[in-house]
Amino acid sequence: MNWLIRTVTLLWSLALTTGDDTVTCLFSQECVLPCKSDYREVIHWQKVDGQTTLNVHSFYSGTDQLKYQDGAYKGRTFLFSDQVSKGNMSLILKGVRTQDRGRYKCYTAISSANKEAFVFINVEAPIKSVDIKITDDGITCNTSEVYPKPIISWTTDGTSQDTFTEDSRGLFSLTSTLPAKPVQNNHLYTCSIIPEDRTQTYTASLKQEKIEIDLGQDITVHCPGSQGETGNFTLTLTFDGSSTVLSYNSQTSQPADIKEWNGIEVKLTSEGNIALHKLDSEKHEGTYTCEKTSTQSRQLIQTSVQIRTASKVGTIIAAVLVPVAVIVIVVVVTICLIRKCCNARQEKTKVKYGKASKNESNN
Repeated sequence: MNWLIRTVTLLWSLALTTGDDTVTCLFSQECVLPCKSDYREVIHWQKVDGQTTLNVHSFYSGTDQLKYQDGAYKGRTFLFSDQVSKGNMSLILKGVRTQDRGRYKCYTAISSANKEAFVFINVEAPIKSVDIKITDDGITCNTSEVYPKPIISWTTDGTSQDTFTEDSRGLFSLTSTLPAKPVQNNHLYTCSIIPEDRTQTYTASLKQEKIEIDLGQDITVHCPGSQGETGNFTLTLTFDGSSTVLSYNSQTSQPADIKEWNGIEVKLTSEGNIALHKLDSEKHEGTYTCEKTSTQSRQLIQTSVQIRTASKVGTIIAAVLVPVAVIVIVVVVTICLIRKCCNARQEKTKVKYGKASKNESNN
């Protein structure tokens, strides 16, 4: 009889225990752990970690009972108090931390029965942005305040040097450098960063180009991934610490208006590139960066612009002619010295043999 009672009790307990729900909570945000039950007298939310159980939130006698609440959850947990009577025992968890990740039990009871439900919390601090740039060591990608720990891959062959750091909140930062010396022009370098749970992929790319023009000429700065794209997008053009934003609307076929920026006429072309008109000053020489961003990517093309001017041509000519002139002078002086030396020897020879002939005549 005792065996039968224990078996019935076990089966009853299993029948009232549901499988785990899974929720994803964003770091530092508010999250809801769902639980519904008809047993409304007692509510216990607990975090279950192996043999360890933490008291997260308790409710009975018609009110919250937080005397024995674990310190990690103080001031961070709430019930939908106006909905408990309707069977909503869900828990509101505020200021989500990485340490909150794990399995939680929702225990509800009345005097004659109880029920358990389990919820597993995943915590994410999504990748917000990835910075890609050229450094002394090569091409570097970095991101910060990510959870869980990220994974990085490069589309270019090579072994990257990766450095991870973890702060006091459990968030990770990553710096990855792909050796590339020198950086190849017109080569696309792309890094992809993915959290360990593979819920997100963020890509960043960088390409370098070079243009050489005469003073006063127009140029077209190439922009990433815009040609043939439908919909609306924006591009950011940066030069010498100053930026301008250009918007494209694929629904209108009219070319964008020309705008003035940094003393240059700027226009977004129908191909999704940026035309710069009349670069009439040496101050317009340098690196122009066209950037396109989205929620999951950042793409850059850096264009190095060199401007040929009369002064530069003169400098180049001078740089070439001066050494040549010096060489010519040295050669001329050397020749003169050699001739002078030869003439002196000839004179000495004439004098010597002249004296000898005179002596012979006297004899």
